[in-house]
Amino acid sequence: MLVLHSHIPYVKRQGRWPFGEVWLFEAMAETYIPLLRSLKKLREEGINVALTFSFSPTLLEQLASRYIQQEFINYLHERETLAADDERYFISRGEIEQARIAAFYHRFYRDIRRDYLIEMDMDIVGCLRQLQEEGVIEVLTSAATHAYLPLLDYTSLQYQVHWGKRVYEHYFGRSPEGFWLPECGYFKGIEDILIDNGFRYFYVDSHAIEGGKPIEVFSGEESVGLEVETFASTGLSTYRPYRIEDKDITVYGRNAMISNQVWSADFGYPGDPDYREFHKHEMRSGFKYWKVTDRNNPMDRKLVYSPEKAMVRAGQHAHHFVRSLEENSREAVKLGFAAPLIVGCYDTELFGHWWWEGVDWLEEVIRELHHSAQLEMITANSVGPAQHEAQVFESSWGMGGKHYMWNNAETGWMWEIIKKVGQEYETLKFLSYNSEISRRTVTQALKELMLIQSSDWLFMVSNNLTRDYAMKRFFDHYTKLLRLSDSLTIGQLDEDFESWLGRVEYEDDFLNLRDHSGSGGT
Repeated sequence: MLVLHSHIPYVKRQGRWPFGEVWLFEAMAETYIPLLRSLKKLREEGINVALTFSFSPTLLEQLASRYIQQEFINYLHERETLAADDERYFISRGEIEQARIAAFYHRFYRDIRRDYLIEMDMDIVGCLRQLQEEGVIEVLTSAATHAYLPLLDYTSLQYQVHWGKRVYEHYFGRSPEGFWLPECGYFKGIEDILIDNGFRYFYVDSHAIEGGKPIEVFSGEESVGLEVETFASTGLSTYRPYRIEDKDITVYGRNAMISNQVWSADFGYPGDPDYREFHKHEMRSGFKYWKVTDRNNPMDRKLVYSPEKAMVRAGQHAHHFVRSLEENSREAVKLGFAAPLIVGCYDTELFGHWWWEGVDWLEEVIRELHHSAQLEMITANSVGPAQHEAQVFESSWGMGGKHYMWNNAETGWMWEIIKKVGQEYETLKFLSYNSEISRRTVTQALKELMLIQSSDWLFMVSNNLTRDYAMKRFFDHYTKLLRLSDSLTIGQLDEDFESWLGRVEYEDDFLNLRDHSGSGGT
């Protein structure tokens, strides 16, 4: 069961470069569209795909936006122009290999633009809906703004889960059955809210079910000063699904071995010397012309990238991965699992964006799985009711295995604000709204509340690489919510306020709450 979690924070009209909309455009060009092309190719070959995707509501709303769709076309034109300029520049310097790669980039973005316009009619969400209706893939939803759920108050949890479901229904015309917990963040009690909203299953990290140490401990990714959680051994295994104890909902745990095989800093495939180096780029254009060479080499000692050699390695790694899965399943059978289930969960953006060759690798993996006599790809709809119960540990797939990446010395103050604005919004419920502008105001207040709660700002502050952007976004939504609340409370909804409200609605038009019916809104 291969599960790809897709999420980009809300960046629409929130800056372009180096932080903002470009994150979304890169993922669209390098990951989502190439993946959809691969799925179409596999389907035409008669290959069983049975792939599971989760798409966050923030991502769905942005992909469906006419503004984003048009700006993406402009972005692709810009990339084609920059690639052509690079090609001429390298030819003038006699750097033929770099010129050849620049021509490769030009063709890549030209073809992406053609397929997006002609094959997909600029409608990625529509393509996903069609694939799901044809039974090729299964699509899950997630929390409305990808909030880190274990640390939210109960009312905010209800908003996040309810609107995650409603947005999904709006775009897919059906109710979702599976729910992706953002960051695999689980705590005892979240299953009750999921059950109340009609969900049948969700996913957690391996240690949440099996106990022991979280995956990154084995891949050399420990952080200085981080206290790694050690979970009590349970004797359970992710080779089977479980029903949460005394609850009518199923939980799947991701397999540690196959996660480590791909993600590990020391053993993962993306670190292969022939693959494209993500962290070094040409200053003129931003394109990447070098290969990993050696993970320990400084950037000035990286060698020129060869797309052809990298594609050969992707095929070899796909073969190795499937053989590893077969060996893994044989070992599971020896342990007494007659039909072991192997669950692989990854961020979708790993394939193509972070790991340039990842989409080709994944396509070959699916093709080899189809021809394997031992393995079969499945989705949760193919799995019968869980026969065993489990108590699941409070956990996440983040560093340390629990809440560290979102709640630490750097972010504690943010949680105080999140709690405060949650209470602030709740007070608005007791006010009377007799005008259109007052209803617009409280609707926008709920949007700002949920945008503040996004796990992205907390992660960026902890990660420190995009800290300033994250803090700006966090405070922007915070100050907007305070003004909305204050203006409603004192009844100061004059022309100046209405003009300001219009600008905020334009900037933060995530969730057309008035267009989605349901009890979780205003």
